Amino acid sequence: MIRAVGIYDSHDREIFFTNYAKFALNLPFVASSLLAMKDLLAKRFEDIILSRYRIGLLSEPDYSILVLADRSNREEEIYEYTVAVNNALHTVFGEEITENALKNEEKREQFEQILEDNLKKIPVKITFVGSGNVGKTTMVRLLARGIIATEYIPTIFADVEHLDTTIGMFAISLFTVAGQIQYRRTWDVVSEATDIVILVLDSTKDNLKETREIIYPNIKRLAPYARYVAIANKQDQPGAIPPAVIEEQLGLPTYGLVAINPDARDRLIAILEKIITETP
Repeated sequence: MIRAVGIYDSHDREIFFTNYAKFALNLPFVASSLLAMKDLLAKRFEDIILSRYRIGLLSEPDYSILVLADRSNREEEIYEYTVAVNNALHTVFGEEITENALKNEEKREQFEQILEDNLKKIPVKITFVGSGNVGKTTMVRLLARGIIATEYIPTIFADVEHLDTTIGMFAISLFTVAGQIQYRRTWDVVSEATDIVILVLDSTKDNLKETREIIYPNIKRLAPYARYVAIANKQDQPGAIPPAVIEEQLGLPTYGLVAINPDARDRLIAILEKIITETP
């Protein structure tokens, strides 16, 4: 997911900045370091990997554009978005890409709207992972269609849905992978370029053990740069393990849920919004 956009003048001074989600990076320092080396870079556009982030840097004679994204984003996505930012600059401001030009409130609002419209073309990919019959498909269908599914039909490969609304500035694609052991070999395909992995548990002791010892390590190996949280489903069942205990066992933020409750969709939307906007 795209987290921030910065524009810098020919003296490497910031003349525009906007962010769409939190990030754990000293971006002013990183930007300053990259801009100081831009004359040494071989290409007009550079793709830079830094820890769990991917940075696109487009250098023009009079200004530079920096786009901060997650490492799970493909280089092509960041390049296309950075070019879209550059095109929007010329569409709105013409050839005068200066600090004074970018202070024009009306044009700046128009420019920011174009950036947001282009942001929606890169959906945040959220993958629900867990054992069979823990509620993954129920959650995905509830989010996408508003349908509460009570009949268990095992996922063979993957279910794919799209949220009909944005969360923050982001469009959302939802995936759920097969939980049955014989189908887990498909996880490597589905987990590619995943931004967020949601581990779904049925809040039982056995499932917590399997998730901690098998499922979480396997998906972490396949999607090492994704953001991870857990949902402790079926909290209405007798003996359900509380989310706080599961959080301590997994070392991940964990949210309690009863996916078949009438208010579950609103609860899930709130969880996704918190993950997207607050997880750096």
